[in-house]
Amino acid sequence: MARQISLHLAQQIVDTLKTICSHDINLIDTQGRILASTDHRRVNGYHRGGHDAVRRGEIVTIEQDDPHSEMRWGINMPIRFHGSIVAVIGITGAPAEVSRYAALAQRLTLLLLHEQEIEARQFNTRTQTGYLVRALIEREDVSADFLREVLRRNNLSDRGELWRTVVIHLQAGQDNPLSAIEATVQNLVEGQGGCLYTYRFPNEYVLLVKDREVERWRMPLKELADSFHWDIRIGIGSARRLTRQDLSFQAARLCIQSLDAGENLGYYESMGLELLLSSVSEGARNAYLQKCLKGLDQSDRELLKTYFATEMSLKETARQLFLHINTLQYRLKRIRERCGLDPRRFRDGAALYNALKLEALQGTQAAEVKES
Repeated sequence: MARQISLHLAQQIVDTLKTICSHDINLIDTQGRILASTDHRRVNGYHRGGHDAVRRGEIVTIEQDDPHSEMRWGINMPIRFHGSIVAVIGITGAPAEVSRYAALAQRLTLLLLHEQEIEARQFNTRTQTGYLVRALIEREDVSADFLREVLRRNNLSDRGELWRTVVIHLQAGQDNPLSAIEATVQNLVEGQGGCLYTYRFPNEYVLLVKDREVERWRMPLKELADSFHWDIRIGIGSARRLTRQDLSFQAARLCIQSLDAGENLGYYESMGLELLLSSVSEGARNAYLQKCLKGLDQSDRELLKTYFATEMSLKETARQLFLHINTLQYRLKRIRERCGLDPRRFRDGAALYNALKLEALQGTQAAEVKES
């Protein structure tokens, strides 16, 4: 009994029933203990009439008060749930009067019990799904039976299909508090359906989506990214078997790390150079950055990022940075003098472009380590 009806739900039941009649209501467990009552003095007391109703399996009527045993007149009605008596509803008052509330009291109680059962089942499913997603992306051992059960609970199946990991990284901005972004993401995920997902503290959603379903997600994810342009980054990983989503997860995180300034949605298929740069050792990475970017300040780096993003167009770079074209040429010349590489030459420009990409990857990875 105690495992099926919580004290909170017991009190909710008697409070709800109290709204339909003016009499005191008791909810009694199968051992005769009063779990909840509109007469709070009776809580935790023994209710013989309620206990008798459990033992007999039928309504027990008390015709008059018994001051010696604290029994009060009224009816005590067993509540059966899934074929078993789980509680007794006691309504205090003249039996002829309170009996008319019996059917309604029973119906309301069963509705509340069903509601609790559904909520518990949904909570249990969310908990198991979250555990499964985390286990898959971290490549922990998962039994085949558990995998099938969680898929079943989510109305999904896996017949050797390919899946992708989608990572939605949140970062609160001045205009969009994190809670507002989370609510929007939650609505999107639940509205789209057909995926396994979890929230990874402190600011990341991880979705497992079937590869053949990715096209259905493409536009909603793009709209989500555009809605919170500066406060959200999304990476869609490689197509892998469900049991190898650790590889897809790594690819999705790499997509996010590789996004250029102003971008917030990346696909594994769109990456090229980033795949090579991600495998560079830390020592080689630092040596290359030191060689190429030594002497450049942050304003030089931002200028180069815009310059390369515009396909090295002087006119477009000057327009986006609100610079006179002569000023832009002067600053490019100064960059050459500072680091020894000329952005306007193909080989030197390629070296600087790679160095900026490598530095961005390094910075993102360092920030993620700090967050975790």
